[in-house]
Amino acid sequence: MEFNYDTNNLIIFHYPNFAGGKFVMNCMGLSDNMVLQAQSLAQAQIDGNFSFDDKKEYILSHMKDEDITNGGWSDIGLGCCELFGTSFELLEDKIWTGNQHESIGDTVRFLSSKRNNKWQFSLVCHPRNVTRLFPNAKIVTFKNNIPMVCHRTSFLTDDRFTLNGGWGEGINEREPDFTWDTEWLYDVTATMNGIEELYNLFNLDGWEQAKPFVKEYYHLWCEKNHI
Repeated sequence: MEFNYDTNNLIIFHYPNFAGGKFVMNCMGLSDNMVLQAQSLAQAQIDGNFSFDDKKEYILSHMKDEDITNGGWSDIGLGCCELFGTSFELLEDKIWTGNQHESIGDTVRFLSSKRNNKWQFSLVCHPRNVTRLFPNAKIVTFKNNIPMVCHRTSFLTDDRFTLNGGWGEGINEREPDFTWDTEWLYDVTATMNGIEELYNLFNLDGWEQAKPFVKEYYHLWCEKNHI
């Protein structure tokens, strides 16, 4: 089975590093209709062995080790490489250039296939425009990123992730399905309302179940980022 670039199960998140995109993605990933960005966790969910409560436990246990003032951020072990089951270099050379590769995991191949009519999955697009490769993907783009990015990267010991003039807030190739305002992350009500909008827009089940934990996760995320 090849990875299906025409899949309509994919949501592309377009934001600069340290804008808070993974937090938003993880909140959406609490739904039974979306997987978190790790191949093993996604496969466990597909097999019926990774529940909402399991997702909560995973997030809380991994957030214990996060603190932006330590000079880095590990994204609680979730990410595109972890989901696709391959290295960043192969993502760069293959997925983001529209090619196939044997190292792309079977889990994400299934998620992209027409056999999957239940679970959505995500891919992060930072400065590059790759949306032309995925004609049926949904797109969430972020705006008003600079204050958040500057705040979080001010604690880093690695200056590779600082925001530079090459970042553009729009995707020229296509209109996004949703625009997340990063300033919402400074306010719990605005954040909760934005995530609820995303649940409704992408037909994700379980918002009422997820809502209390999303608020808890939000406050923990802000604490760990010293916001």
